[in-house]
Amino acid sequence: MTSSSQNSNSKPSVAIIGGGIAGLSCAQHLQSSGSYNPTVFDTGRLRPGGRCSSRYPNDKPKDRSQNQSSILSQYTIDHAAQILVVPGVRGDNDGFHSFQKQVDQWKEDGVIQQFPKNSVAEIVAKDPAGANANAANNKDKVAPLVRPIDSKNMYYCTDGFGSIPLNMATTNEIKIEQDVWISPSSGVKYVGTKTSPQWSVQTNGRKFGKFDHVIIAHNGKCADRLMSKTPAKDLHSLLKVDFRPTVPDWGGKKMTLNSIYSLTVALKMDGGGGENLSQVVGKDVITAFVKNEPNLKLITNQSNKLGSASTQRKEEGLEVWTILSSAKFAKKYKGPQENLPQERVEEVTTLMLAALERSLGLEEGTIHEGTVKDSRLQLWGAAVPLNVWSPTGTDINSNNSGFMYDAEHSVGACGDWLLDPSIAGAWESGRRLANWMSSGLEQDGTPIDAVSVGLPSLGGEFKQSTTAAGSGIGNVR
Repeated sequence: MTSSSQNSNSKPSVAIIGGGIAGLSCAQHLQSSGSYNPTVFDTGRLRPGGRCSSRYPNDKPKDRSQNQSSILSQYTIDHAAQILVVPGVRGDNDGFHSFQKQVDQWKEDGVIQQFPKNSVAEIVAKDPAGANANAANNKDKVAPLVRPIDSKNMYYCTDGFGSIPLNMATTNEIKIEQDVWISPSSGVKYVGTKTSPQWSVQTNGRKFGKFDHVIIAHNGKCADRLMSKTPAKDLHSLLKVDFRPTVPDWGGKKMTLNSIYSLTVALKMDGGGGENLSQVVGKDVITAFVKNEPNLKLITNQSNKLGSASTQRKEEGLEVWTILSSAKFAKKYKGPQENLPQERVEEVTTLMLAALERSLGLEEGTIHEGTVKDSRLQLWGAAVPLNVWSPTGTDINSNNSGFMYDAEHSVGACGDWLLDPSIAGAWESGRRLANWMSSGLEQDGTPIDAVSVGLPSLGGEFKQSTTAAGSGIGNVR
């Protein structure tokens, strides 16, 4: 991975704002086409990846006052994406066939592996109504059912999900400007003409030069503001966003994102002779979907998943778990994402652990202060798209769906919200945009008149993502 601004050779330059899977995939495929010089601008302090990222042992904390020798700082932790799936493929030239090839390559390279049998489960109430399992004050606790589900199409990373973007960046030698926050108000400016589109990129007084194309590879308020003062009004209108825990069945009028809390805890269930959490959930379970508790959606035993990694600290009797909240819970207790007040951190942590107790049929207080040896709470303010943009006359298998491109202003957008809320959707969206841009070049790289695609003025609508609506955490189940 290199860090570089615009190159000076004759190939058209592309500034990609966002170093998640969509942005990296777009850069990867633009570069492999041999027709473009892409540069990725990523806000990640340590490495690219966005929601597909991990914390690694001895990562330096942003806040120097934080305890760098804390228990959790010694572990590899997936605090965001927990599962990779390949959506259905229906032929060699459509759907997610290209992503399946990439997954096969990651498997061959040892980046990912399939979840073992019985390692993915769902937690459900024993009684049909779920009243006993869901009642916070019910003294007659009923143990839930923890039942394995089919995981043959599910994968995880052997060294944390952050290894996927690192593999993409290093294997393809993608040029990345790391730890660079492009200001939404003035970081990107259109400085071109009708006959010669061009963009300038700068931040904090540092100028990165002019680029022939700009790609917006992230979403949320920042993406909206980034394009709000440019002439690309058509594309900008689709970047406007609602933040809600649900979306109407008909899809809604705007891109809709939910919010999710991610709580990682190091537990030692040694109070009163209690069992370890893995004994309650199941010693073979790595990840479990929570379906009997409205405040939670997923729990992951990081010790089971990443315990064999050479960098993983092992401490007898200690387990590390990541707990993902429901979107409704996160909305109710939402705070400032970058600076959660300590009282909100403590409140949300207590509530989520109490919800975990209810889900597993444990007595109130089983996971008490003495068992929690360390914890870390993070809020994804713009977590998972609940709807996807569907241009008129296309479907998910169409090569001119899953991205936007404004040919007049040489600006495009890619991301899972344009195709499918998943790692696969983000990767495929970036690939399709790159392929579309490359098809608008002659063999010598000279730009020719291209065609806009996916813009709202050309027709389309938002459609509910049934998979995201059902799970709240993307296209996993």
